[in-house]
Amino acid sequence: MIDLYVEVRSFAHELDELIRAFFPSKKVNILDDIEDPPMGDLKIEVVYRNKQDTTYISSKLIAREQVIDKANEDIDLSCIKSNKLLTMRYIKNGSKRCVYNMMSRFAGIELDWGILTGIRPTKIVNEMLDANMNRRLIIETLSNEYLLSPSKVQLLMETTAQQRSILSKNHNKIISLYINIPFCTTKCLYCSFPSDTIERCHDKLDKYIESLIYELKSVMDIILKKDYIIQTVYIGGGTPTSLYVDQLERLFMELDSILPHYIEEYTVEGGRPDSLDLEKLHLLRKYGVTRISINPQTMNADTLKRIGRSHTPDDIINCFESARSLGFDSINMDVIIGLPGETLEHVDKTMTNIYNLSPDNLTVHTLAIKKGSLLKEHIDKYEFADNNTAEEMLDKCKLWSKNMGMIPYYLYRQKYMLGNLENIGYSKPGKECIYNIQMMEERQTIWAFGAGGISKVFYEEENRLERVPNVKSHVEYMERIDEMIERKMKLIEK
Repeated sequence: MIDLYVEVRSFAHELDELIRAFFPSKKVNILDDIEDPPMGDLKIEVVYRNKQDTTYISSKLIAREQVIDKANEDIDLSCIKSNKLLTMRYIKNGSKRCVYNMMSRFAGIELDWGILTGIRPTKIVNEMLDANMNRRLIIETLSNEYLLSPSKVQLLMETTAQQRSILSKNHNKIISLYINIPFCTTKCLYCSFPSDTIERCHDKLDKYIESLIYELKSVMDIILKKDYIIQTVYIGGGTPTSLYVDQLERLFMELDSILPHYIEEYTVEGGRPDSLDLEKLHLLRKYGVTRISINPQTMNADTLKRIGRSHTPDDIINCFESARSLGFDSINMDVIIGLPGETLEHVDKTMTNIYNLSPDNLTVHTLAIKKGSLLKEHIDKYEFADNNTAEEMLDKCKLWSKNMGMIPYYLYRQKYMLGNLENIGYSKPGKECIYNIQMMEERQTIWAFGAGGISKVFYEEENRLERVPNVKSHVEYMERIDEMIERKMKLIEK
């Protein structure tokens, strides 16, 4: 355990996450008082002193009651003292640099993502671009203020460059929709989503679709009367195509009657080939779906069995080729690096197969071992790639993506990821997923429907989001559907 005392308590959460980036297996104990008795092997103290327009940050690393390292920063606030939010950001980042430098020296390692702990690092770059900062100054800020490695700086600059043309078209009357289907054919080993299997819930599916349609009709009637333009629709989960054909068609028929005729991007996350046959693919084409996901995660049969996927690599190939033959020209594939038992050779095999299929998007996820997953519960049973190997795996995927003519267009990070790495979406030019960019950059209102959906209303003038969550449980969602609708109505009317 590592004890942490930080005089500004609001910084504790991010400092906690930064410390655990160096020591993932260690728990961080937040102390209320600097004199509280330590419970761990190490103790970190961060205190502040203000004099005129400068904040002096002093930090110590203590082991067995002996100070073994120190780090200090002087933050000049003379130019920004009237901006409280910016002042707190500068002091917080200075605190994180102090802790980072001590932990880096103690652990003998550096983190490619420096002091960044949030899941949306591209938002920082987009904000600097909005402020008309030039490229050189942005690179200096990422390198010196956030301590990013050159490779991550380059990745952020490349990714945000692909987003600007899409984000520049935003205005407060353009919105997107997310529709959640929280069911799958099987439960994957690594999955922590509040989804359930079709087999367990088959008697509840009709009622769930009925509740979902009721929510959609009630809310969309008001939204469309206010002249909002729907840019994208994303149906995710779970695995939406795990629904039976008649249920899937009922949902699409209702959506067809609710939605305007033109939508710039209409995505269905097919996900798994064991849920997506020719009949369902024809159905998606019939109702105007423009983009689908067919997600192998890996093209190694043994790994698929290990992680609870009830399909084979050949099923993936056949499903993909069927979708292409029906005219789908925007197909995404997901892979996960660092799956239990996989090596660099496994990643090469997966990427060779994907290269031969030539999808339009490729989303490369780094395995995250999350609470609530079967993997977390039985973690001692599995072997994982070490941090260096995980990074090599990610680099391999980057090279294969480049060979397919793809460039990074969105990225995000999660807690408990192998190697403190990231998830990256690659795309062929012109095939970027608009919804993924809008969802990650949080520059657009996205109304979410179904169990577990979280609507995010964006106030452009204030650069602020207001969240409206639906309950996670599909059973509770059906019981409380009127309450879910009322939550949205209040915000829409406001």
